[in-house]
This record gives sequence, structure tokens and C-alpha cells, in this order.
Amino acid sequence: MPTIGFSAYLKLISLNQRPRDTAIRGRVSPKGGGYDFHRSMKRAAQRLLSEGASLEEVLLSLADIKRSPERLSAIQALTCLAEWRAGNPGELLSYEPMTYAHGSGLFKVAFTPDFGVRLGQDRAAVHIWNTGKPALTSRTVYAALSLFPALYEDADVPDDFALLSLREPKLYRLSEAGRYAGLGESVAEKVAESFRQALDDLGGDESFNQPGSSPG
Repeated sequence: MPTIGFSAYLKLISLNQRPRDTAIRGRVSPKGGGYDFHRSMKRAAQRLLSEGASLEEVLLSLADIKRSPERLSAIQALTCLAEWRAGNPGELLSYEPMTYAHGSGLFKVAFTPDFGVRLGQDRAAVHIWNTGKPALTSRTVYAALSLFPALYEDADVPDDFALLSLREPKLYRLSEAGRYAGLGESVAEKVAESFRQALDDLGGDESFNQPGSSPG
């Protein structure tokens, strides 16, 4: 059963049906792991948030990124993150990652909080998003986030779950989901349907059930 990172899953469910089916067919076909475009940015964000490094220090460290689009994206993201943090100076926290397994056994989704933060009286587990396309909608963000609160029952449970989109910038908090809060399983089922169809097209390739993961 492949494990999909949270950002990768959010990207999948933000796609229209046809490109989503195409992307999932690519996942079930045997291949090597993909390149994580945001890996250096996420590492620098950890230095900025958790290790006390200054924005200037982390921006200087990005000079080692050889690909210009990746470097520029990381610079913009970290500058935005520093501005957001200046406006939200609450205590920084840490939360364990959790993995949702769809009942079909076809896929898992790993939620890895990039940081935790106290927002007023609430403690929020936050995942960073810095992907340009597809565009996010509140519906898809909240549907993805809603898969995880119940998984923290035997752990230190955050009061809230959030996605910090550095492209807008905007903090999507699950506590503000309203009518979208109950969509998680129905959206996940649509992803499972695409996996089923992709496997049928491949003749039920047994290699699909080997361990695997994707970044995000």
C-alpha cells in the first residue's frame, strides 16, 4: 500500500478528475521515487522556526540549491513564512506525524506537521504548503485535514489542525471548516476509485502492493 505525503495528497484531490486519474496511474506504475522540490525549503523552515536561525542565515543557506526555480521558490516561501511568524509569535510546539489508511487498503496518507504553534488558547499542528498549481480551495484543504484528528486519540492531541499556504498567504484552520469538515472520507473514496480503475487498467499489478511513499 503506497503512502502519499500530505501535500501530494492535497495536490491529487485538488486536480480535476481526468488529470487526477492520470497522476494516479503514474503512481501505480512501477518507477523510482520522485524529486522533492520543496525539501530544501522545508529544512530551512525548520532552522528558522525551531533552531532560532535568522531569516538572513536561512536565505544564505539556499545558495546551495542549484536549480534556479527551486531556489527562488524557497526564498519567496521563507520570506513569507518569516512575515507570518512575526504576526503570529505564539509558542512553538511539536507534534508527531500520523498516517491515515483508507479502508480499501489501496493507499495511505501521511500528515507530518512542519511545526506546532499556539494561536490564542489553541495549539495547532501546521503543515506548510508552497505548491503553485493546482490552486487550493477551502473544500479540498479541509477535506484533507479532517482525516487526521481522530488518529491522535492516544497521543498529544492538538486543539486544531492547519495548512499554512505560503502562496497566498493564508492559514487554513480545520476549526473553521464549517460544512466542509465532514468531507474527508467521501473525498478519499473518490481517490480510492481512481486507484481501483488504474489497477484494473494495469491488470491488478502485484508490484503495487510493495512498500512505497511519495514526498509531501
